[in-house]
Amino acid sequence: MRLLIATLLYTSTVVAEENLQEKIKTLDSFYPEKNTYIKYQQEWQMNLYKERIEDFKNHPIGQNKIVFLGNSITEGGGDWNARFGVKNIVNRGISGDITEGILDRLDEIIYYKPIAVFLLIGINDIFNADIPNRGKITPSYVSKNILKIADQITNQSPSTKIFIQTILPINHEIYTKINDGFPEYPVPLPIQINKINSLIKNNDLGNKYTIIDLHTAFVNKHGLMDRAYSTDGVHLNDSGYQLWVEYIGKDIQSLAINRDAVY
Repeated sequence: MRLLIATLLYTSTVVAEENLQEKIKTLDSFYPEKNTYIKYQQEWQMNLYKERIEDFKNHPIGQNKIVFLGNSITEGGGDWNARFGVKNIVNRGISGDITEGILDRLDEIIYYKPIAVFLLIGINDIFNADIPNRGKITPSYVSKNILKIADQITNQSPSTKIFIQTILPINHEIYTKINDGFPEYPVPLPIQINKINSLIKNNDLGNKYTIIDLHTAFVNKHGLMDRAYSTDGVHLNDSGYQLWVEYIGKDIQSLAINRDAVY
């Protein structure tokens, strides 16, 4: 009898270990491989992307979450739970990320089927002035990719609410002072940003997604990022993040679990 029990316990342990390894292998497949080629991604972006993906593997999204999906502006928000006084937001921002990069890392989001996704992406697509085939990255291309991201999530996780946030303005004057120059573009960045945002807001998808016009909250009368909200003309300072929190606070609170505060 003891031998039988010992055998059963051993067998159960082996099976459990095999199941665990299989689960780990399956979860690992939700993330881009290290050698994944992402169109229009530069080397510095690739390195940051790989590092952050490894962090995501070690800290999966989990169940019943709100996902903040984007680039350095999202990543720079740090602990979004502390900012909103909630406990179920997951930061999925990657510095330097572009729309193609996000399209390649949606499997994790689709698998965990979050309550909601707040998407802010697109500025790096048009900001990189020196990438090959730069002319192919048009406002139409970027806006289509943004909507494609939303579509892919919705098609495989229909219960997930999608909030698409318009691209924030930039301020080339602040950027130039800090960096001793500003990239040259055939079409000025503010015009490209406005065009992308217009295409997003006037999409033909009806009320399929909630569009949050975040751009309006940050732009000054000259069409640039308000100096009060930015560190370098592109990224946000503490005042900028606080404005963002206030602007979408009600949307977050309506979805949040274990609220500590109400905005």
